[in-house]
Amino acid sequence: MTHILITGGTGFIGIPLVKKLHDLGHDLTLLVRETSDVSPFKELQDIKYSIGDVRDIESIRNATKDIDVIYHLAAYTGIWAKDSSIYYDINVNGTLNMAKVAMEKDLNLYYVSSFTALGPTPPEPVDETYENDKLYMHYEKSKFQARKEIKNLIQKGLKTVIFYPGIVYGPGDFNIFGQMLFDIMRGKFMGCPGKGDSIACFTYVKDLVNAMVKALNKEDILGEDFIIGGENVKFIDYLNMIAEISETKKPRKVPMSLAKIYALFCELKSKITKKMPYITRSTLNGMKYHRAYSSQKAIDLLGYEFTPLRKGLEETIAWYQNFLQEKEENLKK
Repeated sequence: MTHILITGGTGFIGIPLVKKLHDLGHDLTLLVRETSDVSPFKELQDIKYSIGDVRDIESIRNATKDIDVIYHLAAYTGIWAKDSSIYYDINVNGTLNMAKVAMEKDLNLYYVSSFTALGPTPPEPVDETYENDKLYMHYEKSKFQARKEIKNLIQKGLKTVIFYPGIVYGPGDFNIFGQMLFDIMRGKFMGCPGKGDSIACFTYVKDLVNAMVKALNKEDILGEDFIIGGENVKFIDYLNMIAEISETKKPRKVPMSLAKIYALFCELKSKITKKMPYITRSTLNGMKYHRAYSSQKAIDLLGYEFTPLRKGLEETIAWYQNFLQEKEENLKK
């Protein structure tokens, strides 16, 4: 049994990771805020919670008492923020705080970064040595910066493993790509921005969690980084596959110029409502570029296996369909 601290444990990736580690018999502590929703773990009575924030290094020090390793997933992943500094406060400074405490206490740190930290790619898949700083969104800029900071700390003795997932999909996702999937299967998707011919790498959340668990306590991979990806496909093919499995109409293509006008409207609306926009202009700019990545290193060193995209989407869509059915049944009560 390993004593593990997890940040971001109540998020889309964090919830299945927590449940998997718990099933394996590990002792878990979650760093959570007072407002965090821990209801997904109501049946797991032996999980401990430590109130804190990755931006507060003292709360991290307090949470790491009697801890062996850290899984750091916490991040601000929204496509928009009223104040863009939140991306850097959480994704860069918060990650540095986790790394500093890990070094102080000689703990292994398993850090979930993002494919965006490597940057846009050519159509052919790239590996972990690739780097391109042509970035558009604050999220990817912050992840790119955090990667550099962690890489520097590895040279100073930080014991860490970095994971770069592709576009993560799976049951329970209602972030931007999850919302797109949900809208397509309901026949409410507005359309694919542009031609949709850019390559994207998709990672099934269950595969990502399995890879992260496999890395636990493997001392020979400390200092390494791994792309945890899946199939690389054209974005329009991904959208069409969702429609085909859902038995709904294939998304139409919307000229990028019109998509940007709509995105501007969404941004202006968000400034008034303070709610997350459906899409932003910077997100559209980022979607024009290829994001093709190779997981060969993870396959070789972690025994990583990924689920075929169609199979993963079939399972994911079945979850959303059950979610909709339960929602409708609850409304009738």
